[in-house]
Amino acid sequence: MKDKILDTLKKPDKIILKGIKSLTNITGSITGIDFNFYSKLKSEAKGKSELTFIGKKKMEEVKLQLFTYNQNEYNETKAINDFQKIEKSDTSHNYWLNLHGIHDVNLMEKIGKFLELERLTIRHLIDTTQRPKVDDYDDYIFFSVKSILKNEEQQLKIEQLSFVLGKNYVLSFQEEVGDHFEHIRNKLREDLGLIRKRECDFLLFQLLDAILDNYFETLDLINHEVTLVESETIINPKQSTLLLIEKSKKDVEMIKKSLSPFKEALTNILKDRTHFIDKKNRKYFRDLKNSCTNAIEEANATYAALESLTNIYFSSLSQKMNETMKVLTTVATIFIPLTFIAGVYGMNFENIPELKWRYGYYIIWGIMLTVLGGMIVYFKRKKWL
Repeated sequence: MKDKILDTLKKPDKIILKGIKSLTNITGSITGIDFNFYSKLKSEAKGKSELTFIGKKKMEEVKLQLFTYNQNEYNETKAINDFQKIEKSDTSHNYWLNLHGIHDVNLMEKIGKFLELERLTIRHLIDTTQRPKVDDYDDYIFFSVKSILKNEEQQLKIEQLSFVLGKNYVLSFQEEVGDHFEHIRNKLREDLGLIRKRECDFLLFQLLDAILDNYFETLDLINHEVTLVESETIINPKQSTLLLIEKSKKDVEMIKKSLSPFKEALTNILKDRTHFIDKKNRKYFRDLKNSCTNAIEEANATYAALESLTNIYFSSLSQKMNETMKVLTTVATIFIPLTFIAGVYGMNFENIPELKWRYGYYIIWGIMLTVLGGMIVYFKRKKWL
């Protein structure tokens, strides 16, 4: 990654220009998509009272995973209709249903109907323009967040993830296949940690914590970029440097816009004291809220550092221009008396005695070189050269 950033600083990068342009066109949405277009699509869907997927289709085939577990047992299946194996009345097992791909509206309706989810919840699940939020229903909690990571091209990759927490089940919905939760799956398979020993609310905490880790990882990458750009900004400010700084500022701004509602949703969970969060597990959600606060503070600090770099860039650029102007002015000043002397003896008067001197030409050269040398010495003593 360091080589990519240094290479970017050597020349203005079209990718950065494109990234800034796309980020600038965002009209307040934290999704990074064409918000105006999807707002129109959403309005049309509401007018027809039908469920419509709103977002960018990121994969063709929907994939499903069902984890059935308790302290002593574990089972994992991947058939598309395995959601029908969830038994809400089964108090001896917990279920985690994970879905990759939320564009199949018919499948989402089937899952919602089987698990008795509100139609409004289904609408939120298939709308990727939703702001992170939490809704408390009689039989479950709905929770949606945004996951932000950087891809190989150093562009922000934004994904909506939604969760439904019931008495003995957790549903998670991802726009595409990702490795956000692979370590949690391994804990379930290997019976590591407390997941199989606790209720489903603890699993939800683990899932949300994994997403929050993505924010810290992204901020660490941006801070690393800031460190690499800082010296370049001071020593050799260029257009590509400014472009990279502005792109990083847009990225941090996007992260801040995502983290604030994330924290707000966690605050609502703790404030409302929902019965779906076990009392002994509430401390984990408080810790998650504190981590979210820390992430916001780190994002603010990173943004402030980037603002400072922008100021340093323009100051360095101004200083560089002043140095150039100083050199040009000094050179012009040195040649003013030389130009005067040359101008005097270049006039076309006939009666100029010095023109008839045998050594007049050499004397004028001596005077001009003496003046030149004297001015250079004077300027160097004044540290103007």
